[in-house]
Amino acid sequence: MLAEHLGKRPVVDPEAVIAPTAVISGDVHIGSGSVVLAGAVITSQGAPVRIGQRCIVMENAVLRGAGRYPCTLGNHVLIGPHAHIAGATVNGCAFVATGASIFNGAVLEQGVVVAINAVVHVGTRCVAGTGVPIGHIALGDPATIYPPHEAPTVHAQLRALGFTKAVFGLEAQSLADAGTIEKVCERYARSLQAHRDDAILA
Repeated sequence: MLAEHLGKRPVVDPEAVIAPTAVISGDVHIGSGSVVLAGAVITSQGAPVRIGQRCIVMENAVLRGAGRYPCTLGNHVLIGPHAHIAGATVNGCAFVATGASIFNGAVLEQGVVVAINAVVHVGTRCVAGTGVPIGHIALGDPATIYPPHEAPTVHAQLRALGFTKAVFGLEAQSLADAGTIEKVCERYARSLQAHRDDAILA
């Protein structure tokens, strides 16, 4: 399904292939030879999405231009099923595996591999050739790779970096702070109600 959102229509190269059950919404450009499989969602939520040539976006992956953070894929990028990329830049010849998550402002340089269920956090830069192992967490510029059992250390650093402000635009230490999730939902609801006026193009 192709949808116009906030007056912006997707631009899909004639040599790209989009599954009938994929959703492509708003300011999205998809390059020649790229393939988007069933159930994938590629959406511009305040920032554009640009997908290069010969990219593969597999089933149920989500790519989102988020607020002030565009989502960009270079050429020859493979995004696995159920992966999630919000407002990040993934340069060419990269692999983001099943269930991996890449967050706002992250940059993956050429040839980066993010394995199954791994996370690349806000503002992180993975230099060319970096590998983030299964379930591990990349944080920092350049990235430090943390094993899953060090997640509390990562959480503390994210609070210090202002994760809630970077992602949600709110001055709060944590989503667990009193009243924070209510404010997030109210803000998102106001913004996302703009989808009421979307036009289905195909």
